[in-house]
Amino acid sequence: MKKVILLGANGRTAREVIPRLLQQDDVVLTLFARHAKRLDDFRNRRIHVVEGDARNPDALKNAIQGQDIVVSAMGGMDLGDVTQGVVAAMENLGVRRIIAISAGGIYDELPEPFNTWVKAMVGHTRPTNRKTAEVIEKSSLDYTLLRPIWLTDKPDEAVELTRKGETFKGTETSRASLGRFIADLVAHPQRHVRQDLGISQPHTDGDRPAAYRQVASR
Repeated sequence: MKKVILLGANGRTAREVIPRLLQQDDVVLTLFARHAKRLDDFRNRRIHVVEGDARNPDALKNAIQGQDIVVSAMGGMDLGDVTQGVVAAMENLGVRRIIAISAGGIYDELPEPFNTWVKAMVGHTRPTNRKTAEVIEKSSLDYTLLRPIWLTDKPDEAVELTRKGETFKGTETSRASLGRFIADLVAHPQRHVRQDLGISQPHTDGDRPAAYRQVASR
């Protein structure tokens, strides 16, 4: 069996990852979150729910011990610092594989004028997401870093990938596509090792996400 721990399991993206991981019969899943009660709907024989704070080194170490793959779907303005703790715990425990979510735009890799629009909307989050990427890339771990942009609840699972150093494509990423891509990486953990990838939905190019283009045109 493949032991997988999902950090930040209460989040909206994590909730798209969970059912897709459970489609794999060889996965035993640990859900790590600060409020375990909110995950009661997911409890079954293949899911172990652990309540804890990723800012607590002991709680983090106990949760990661014995896992094969760590998936980080955490957020927050201290994400860079929290990720530093995750990396330290994994390296100390000898757990090698991590799949982590940062954010598109941290390298100013978005095309203009979309890049300027995103900066105005959520530019304050870029430093911690950039630190998250730097901490993971400097580690000894077998990482895949994912940079989605403007998450939506659309059901489309198709993805378009760009590598670090390439201009990002698209203006939005569906949580469903992110969940599917992460589940596929768990199924094939040798793929995209030590890669930093922009991930978006195809055919979403423009100066801003579709919902905001509609507002602007009114």
